[in-house]
Amino acid sequence: MRMIAGRKLRIQFVLPFLNLTGGNKCVLEYANRLQARGHDVWLIFDYPDIPFWKPRGFSLTKLRDWGALPWVNWFDARVPVVRCPGLKDCCVPDADVVLATCWSNAHQVAALSPGKGRKFYLIQAYETDWIKDPACETGYGLPLWHIVNASWVGRIMWERFQKPSVKVIPAASFEQYELRPTREFRQPPRCLMQYHTVSEKGVPDGIRAFELAAREVPGMTLAFYGLRTTGLQTPHRIAGVVPESGMCDLYYDHDIFIWSSLREGLGTPCIEAMACKCAVATTDNGGSEEFAFHEQTALVSPPKNPEALAANIVRLAKDMALRRRLAETGCDWVRKNITWDMACDGLEHCFTNDTLWKGPNSPAQP
Repeated sequence: MRMIAGRKLRIQFVLPFLNLTGGNKCVLEYANRLQARGHDVWLIFDYPDIPFWKPRGFSLTKLRDWGALPWVNWFDARVPVVRCPGLKDCCVPDADVVLATCWSNAHQVAALSPGKGRKFYLIQAYETDWIKDPACETGYGLPLWHIVNASWVGRIMWERFQKPSVKVIPAASFEQYELRPTREFRQPPRCLMQYHTVSEKGVPDGIRAFELAAREVPGMTLAFYGLRTTGLQTPHRIAGVVPESGMCDLYYDHDIFIWSSLREGLGTPCIEAMACKCAVATTDNGGSEEFAFHEQTALVSPPKNPEALAANIVRLAKDMALRRRLAETGCDWVRKNITWDMACDGLEHCFTNDTLWKGPNSPAQP
């Protein structure tokens, strides 16, 4: 058990719902790990009143899958979960720290009384990229302490809203993604992509890039995984919805990880793949600048340019020495420089030291 100079904090993370997203997974990791350090951590989620009087279509299974019920079936959450419709002051417990975690609850957290805790905004992307509600944009200017997960997010907060930020980079769960002393480097290689329907993920560019590359690398294959693969019609292999316990094997069963996002908060799947010694071909999408260094830990190309991405895939496919070098150096770099211990240290410093905010992307060190 570890606390800040013997001080135990009551910390409340506010979520919009409880279903699986990259942002929610990150918050739950923070919650579990801060709880393990001796803090009293709660998850509060704001979901509208559930119309139980409408019997059709409102099974418990559907409500659970929509993130409307106070339990999590996709993650081992070891902290209390409280549903608070409207995030009203009367139902939010008093605390030392309260964190908004997305645009839809930033205004609500800002409106809470001082007794609910010192107010932070954990910003994991510039959500205005895909959320067009004006409240999303105005939320960044609220009197909340900004904690960002990547430098590009901090730069936007400073340039557009004159808001300083502290950068704290969340990690992959390296306990789950074991470091295997050897891995197979196949020829021709197997490629892997996370499938998504959100346009900012750039999946069509990734598919196009693979198809261009495959013309030069006979026998190279592509597999998709992710929640959105259900019902997907494609000539490529579908790994489907892979449980957390199976993701390590999935990464080690593939050689090249393709990440074609147009703009990404961080890109945790890339970090996971690198930790399992996949060679990564990624776009320069913002978040990738934290870990994907061209020719050092990955091959990087401009977004919206499937031809350039394809050229990098071909290089990794044909040049076994390059693929092996990037897989090894990428794995070593992320495991040493992006850890949950470092991330939790950073949050603890933010919670107890208001002198950190000096400009964009201030370091989380006193």
